[in-house]
Order: sequence, then structure tokens, then C-alpha cells
Amino acid sequence: MSPLASGGRDRYTFELALDRYVCYPMEAVTLAIRARLESPVSTILCIHLPQKLEVEAIHMDGIDDNFLTVYTRNFDGKLLAIPLAKYLEPGGDAEINICVRLHSIPMNHMMNFTAWIAQDVPDLQGDFFVEPRGSRTIELEVKGSADYLRFLPELYSYDDFVNRFLMMFESFWKPINQQIAQGENYYDPDLTPDRFLKWLASWVGMEIDETFPRERVRELIKNAIPFYHSRGTAESLRFFLEMYSGGKVEIKERKAHNMTIGGVMGLGDGIALGMDNKPNTVLVSMTVPVSELTRTGFTKEKYAKKIKSFIRNIVPAHTVFSLSCKYV
Repeated sequence: MSPLASGGRDRYTFELALDRYVCYPMEAVTLAIRARLESPVSTILCIHLPQKLEVEAIHMDGIDDNFLTVYTRNFDGKLLAIPLAKYLEPGGDAEINICVRLHSIPMNHMMNFTAWIAQDVPDLQGDFFVEPRGSRTIELEVKGSADYLRFLPELYSYDDFVNRFLMMFESFWKPINQQIAQGENYYDPDLTPDRFLKWLASWVGMEIDETFPRERVRELIKNAIPFYHSRGTAESLRFFLEMYSGGKVEIKERKAHNMTIGGVMGLGDGIALGMDNKPNTVLVSMTVPVSELTRTGFTKEKYAKKIKSFIRNIVPAHTVFSLSCKYV
């Protein structure tokens, strides 16, 4: 289901989406609604369907369709009333799929599907439903003529049989055409489906671990070029570990050699005073949210082992490292 861009679950207790946004007369379209019940009071989800539609099926998991819908009289179109409080506990949500078939006129036009929440309604009879200011609307474009007609001589544009015949093939080929038209989205880290993330990461030479959160993988792929520019440095290591863990990372590098008596003695960037120094050593300190253990299902030891495998793949081969993890 593709939720509407506006609003979202922070402002609305329901979301609307169609399985397609362009169709032809006599085609079946599915309206998907994800609704959430916030209070135990009588709460009814109202859906206004345009005229020239036939409701073929209404599905809600675990609910008999016969008890979901009530139609009111003297209403412009069809009004579906679904008493959410009857089927859901407060805080619960459900997905409702309504399959309708279009019996619309053969001309280009738009159909609107509108939904809103009504509360404290004494019963489900009568025309008491009025679209409030908080209603949400989604549009469906209905095409009355086939797009393929533009490839034929103008003579055929007036032939109703040819028009309907071509619309049938357009309907069959539409899913493939949509994939082709939206093919560029598969190469966008923000838009590509989760199942393509690993494939997209392989284009930039990244091996994505299965425990890597999907939303953070998208950020990592978007920053692949600057990450590789600084690969092997403390900055790239910090970036990768913070991206994976969602925590804070501190890195200390020890590059200098201990000062020794004899030979050529001199102070500089390559000389360290004192005995507690190991050249070419990386000290990694991490503060990790304890929720990371729940997300990955790892113990603290296994999580640290996973982090060490990441560090080993990023730091230069001649270096050694130590890791300390604090879970908060």
C-alpha cells in the first residue's frame, strides 16, 4: 500500500491508498485503508464512494464482511460506515480493503474517495454523516479512451470497438509499463524497495550485513562516495559504526613509536614519550543503545564480535585495534 504523502499517522488516525491511480471503465480497483482506534468511545470510519461504482468485496482480517457496511439514503454516491470500536481495542489498528468495479461513463474524468472519522454516533441509521474538516480525499483518474489510439490513424479514434479493444490490452500491460516508467526509482536509495537495497549496494561495492537497519542502509548508500574517499581513516570508521549502531563512537589512534635510548634520538610526530604506547593501534569506544541488542537479537558478546568484524574490514591491515562497548 502506498500511503498519501500529506498528513501521516502523526496527524490522522487513518491512511488511504489505491492499488492504482489511473484506470479504465469496468476495471476493478482496490481502496486500502489502515485505521487506528485511539479511544473506546463509539468511533465510526466513514468512506464516501462516488457513484457508478459497484462494491464487490470488503475485507478486514477476522471480520465477517456482512457486519462492516451500512449504506445511507439520499447520499451523493455510496457511504460506507465501519464501526471501528466494535472490532478493535483502543490503540489497535487494522487494514481494510474495499474492492470496487467502475461502471463509469466512457470519458476522461476524476473520481474522489473520501474518508473521515465520526464519533459518539448513537446508531448507524439516517443521513447524519457530514464530511468534517478532518476528512481525507484520494483521487482516481478514469480514462475514457485508450492511449494506444494515438499510434493509429485518426479514423480509428471514433471506433468504439477499437477503443475498448485497445483499453483491454492497456489494462493488461499497465503494471509492466508502470515498472518501466518508474524504473529510475530503483536506483534511488530513498525510493528503491527494501528487497533491492542489497543489490543497489553491490553497485557501489558494499556488502550489506543482514542485521543492518534498512533505513540506515539507505543513508550509507547515499554517502558511499565520501565514505570510500576516506576509507581506512578514523572518520570513515566512526561514520560506519555510528550508522550501524545508532550510537556514539570515539576513536583514538596511536601512530607514534616509543622513544628509545641510543641511535638517533629526536622528538617529533613519530615519537611518543612514555611506555604505555603501542604504535599503529586504534582504540574504539562505543556507547550503544540497549535497544540494539533487542533489534539484532544478539548478546553483548555477539554484538561486540559483529562490531569487531566491521572494524577489521575498515582499518588498515597493519593496524591492531581494541573495542569497548557501553550499553545505555
